[in-house]
This record gives sequence, C-alpha cells and structure tokens, in this order.
Amino acid sequence: MRSDSLPSALVAVGIGLLVLSAVPVGNAADTDYVHRIEPAENGTLAYGIEYDESAVLPHEDLSERGQRAVTRGVADSPYVVENASATAPEFRYTSDHVALNEGLYAVRYEGVVYSMRTERRSEGFNVATLALGLALSAVRPLGLLFVAAGLAVAGWRWYRD
Repeated sequence: MRSDSLPSALVAVGIGLLVLSAVPVGNAADTDYVHRIEPAENGTLAYGIEYDESAVLPHEDLSERGQRAVTRGVADSPYVVENASATAPEFRYTSDHVALNEGLYAVRYEGVVYSMRTERRSEGFNVATLALGLALSAVRPLGLLFVAAGLAVAGWRWYRD
C-alpha cells in the first residue's frame, strides 16, 4: 500500500458510510388512512352527530383524491390507503378525536348525504425497520470519524514532509 493511499482510503470509507447513513428508512409503525362511509340518517352522521345543510360537502367540490375516497368508500367501505400522499387534503385523518369536519364529514354524492369518517390507524410495529434505522444512525458518526482520521493523517503527513 502506498503511503499516500491511507488518507484517501479513510476519507473514501468515511464518505461511503455517510452516504449509507443518508438512506431513507420507512416509519417503524405501519400507518393506514381509513375512509368509512355510510348513508347519513335524518340529519345525523355517525356517532349521533347532527349536521345541517351548510356543513354538507358536495362531491364535485372535493379534490380529485377526495372524490376518489368518497366514490371508492361508497362502493366498498372502508376504503384504505397506505400512503399519506394518497389522502385527501380537505380531510383530517384523526386517531382519537371526532367532531363535525374534523374526522367526520357530511358528503353529498349522487344526491345522497353520506357520513364519512376518516382516521389514521397504526397497525403493528416493524422491528426490522426500527433496527435498520438505529444501525444507520450509528453509521453516521463512524463515517465522520473515518473522514476526520483521513484528513488528520493527510495533514500530519503534509506537515511532516
């Protein structure tokens, strides 16, 4: 091994470890976004929450993703998406609190008012993802150490010569 290759090798390994530590790791909890839809009855939504006509959201006024959620939910409730980017921006996906226009919506679709409940549900815990995330976070300091060692060796050799 040439004497000038050690600092280069240390820096290269350090940069490799830093790049590896930047790899995105998913969430340790698997999150689903659920849309439960059923016809509203006599001015009442799910959980007995009453609404008036001014609170009804017309299907055609919803975003494309909102319209898809309503259409799919009416056809086959519950409609579940597994990615936050597939959720409708006009709806809040709650996990514990439900109120009119906060996790519970009155939506008019094809002349019928529906009660739409949106929720965020986490199922299970992905231990492998958590372990990978912890391992990659431990790699970053090691990468910094290798880069610093390579620069220190190169600096020492430059100073000495």
